Order: sequence, then C-alpha cells, then structure tokens
Amino acid sequence: MRPFRLHAMIKEASCLVKCLCMYKGFGLAVDIQNPLPDQVIGDEKRTFQVDLHMVGYLLSICYGRGSFIFRVSSKSESDGKNDKTWGLWRTDEYTSIKFEIEISDGGSSSDGSSSAIELSGRKHSSDENKESLSFSMCKKLVQMMQGNIWISSNPQGLAQGMTLVLKFQIQPSFGRSVYGIGNSSEQPNSNSIFRGLRIRLADDDNVNRTVTKKLLERLGCQVSAVSSGFECLTALTHPEAAFQIILMDLQMPEMDGFEVAKRIRKFRSRSWPLMIALTASADEHLWEKCLRAGMNGIIRKPVLLQGMADELRRLLKRANDGV
Repeated sequence: MRPFRLHAMIKEASCLVKCLCMYKGFGLAVDIQNPLPDQVIGDEKRTFQVDLHMVGYLLSICYGRGSFIFRVSSKSESDGKNDKTWGLWRTDEYTSIKFEIEISDGGSSSDGSSSAIELSGRKHSSDENKESLSFSMCKKLVQMMQGNIWISSNPQGLAQGMTLVLKFQIQPSFGRSVYGIGNSSEQPNSNSIFRGLRIRLADDDNVNRTVTKKLLERLGCQVSAVSSGFECLTALTHPEAAFQIILMDLQMPEMDGFEVAKRIRKFRSRSWPLMIALTASADEHLWEKCLRAGMNGIIRKPVLLQGMADELRRLLKRANDGV
C-alpha cells in the first residue's frame, strides 16, 4: 500500500486495454465519471493487473468484431446507503472506486443482423468461472485487497461484463479533482535514452506479451516479440539480430527463461546483451537464481510503465559505467 496518482493509473490502464481490444479486433469506449480522487493510497500494481485481466478474460470468450466499454466511477455516500457493497466502505477518508469492463450491445449492423460480437458457449456459473485462470487470479488479488469482483451475465447466461470494486484512502489535503487529459506524471522522464533501443521480448502469454510490447514502444524502444524460449534463441543466431536487451518471462513452457539465459551466456559476454527477467513471483531468493543464470535485472509483474523505465535506465547506466 503506497500513495499513487489514480488518474495517471487509469490513463495507462485505458491505453493498454485499448491496445488489447485492437489486437483482438475490437473497439473500445472509455467512460470516466467525475469527480474522481487523484492522490490516493492503495495497491496500484494489483489494481492495474486486475483491470488488464478483466478485459483479457472477456476477450478470451469473444470472437467476431464489435466493441467494449471501460467505465470508472466513484460512489457517493448517499448512493451507497442501501448498497452492502458500497455502504461498508464510504467515509470521509476513504472512497470506493468501481471499474467496469462490459461487452457493448452494439445494436444492429447495416444489414439488419444483430451485434457482430459472438460469445463462446461457456455459461456463467461459479464452477466454470473457477476454471478460468484469469478470473481465479483476479479473485485472489482482489480478496487480498479486501475488494469485490464479479461477472455479470446476459439473459442467455453468458458472461457480459466484469465489475471490480476497491477501497482507496484519500490522501489528506488533496481530496477529489476532475479527471482530465494530460498529466506530466503519465510519462517517465528522459525517454530519449530509450529511443531506438533494440529489445527482444519473449513471453508465452499473449496478453502479457502485447501489454509489455506496447509499454516498451511507448518508451521509444524497437521491440521484436516471440512466444517461446526456442524462438528467442533461434533469432539470436542470425547475424543481423543485434539486440541490446533481452526481456523474457521466467515461466515459459518447454524452455524457461533461466535455461534461455544460460544458453545465451555460453556464447555471449556477461554484460551484453543485457538480460532482464519478467516474473509474477514474489520469491525473495529469485534474484539470486537469476544472477546465477547470467541475468542482469528483474521486472516484477504486473509491469507498469514507470517501473519498466526505471529498471531499463538503471541497467543502461551500469552498462555504460562498466559495472
């Protein structure tokens, strides 16, 4: 739990949700309802992660074309008097924020047919929701934050949307402010040092790979993404593959990040290319294992723009200093 800018986090989440929707061929409408507090205390990383997994879950059960709605709102004390979800949380020092991802009805197309979005045949039931890795992960994270998350269904019993409710403490003397466009905290400083930086990204998860690639590109990097450790190694055998940084997930199947790193270090120097591990693990001894495999840095998931920029900047500085 730490202070953070809620507005900046929402903008970053909206950008990446839009990228995920576009990647799958869907549109996105963003609805931010004012006023929202800006300076709050809470778990920024987990909130960000759950938002991405919510849209990832819905995209995994949809096909065709159409659009989604990403809506963020706060609930006033008077609105929540008869609502158990909100009533327990709303005080002068705390506020509850609701994040919603919904599949848009889309109306009818020009030829008179119904919405182009088609849902898979999975009925909305508690048993089947537990089988979904994304929803199961979301639920665990939300429970750790003492929040609530649920799936809403359409009349046919198919998932139609997801809602997340979280409590945040409002920092004293800041209170509420209007959500607006443009914020200096939204972009890390000195992005020029990343411009043109050649990065090989390896991650077997489509959602994580798409999000990470988009974050790197926002920093100005040139990114080549693959979905396995084997593909990562194969690409490095080509003479033209002059990657400066290799960013790879540690838990890839068949050949994990540790094995990829060890094989690369057999033929390359200890300091070039720089290798960074991506992991969602909270294991305290993981960094020691990464060092033994020849890695230079580590980025914990969920990946945030500022955190990624900080780690890249640190490693580039060490490399330039000859450390």
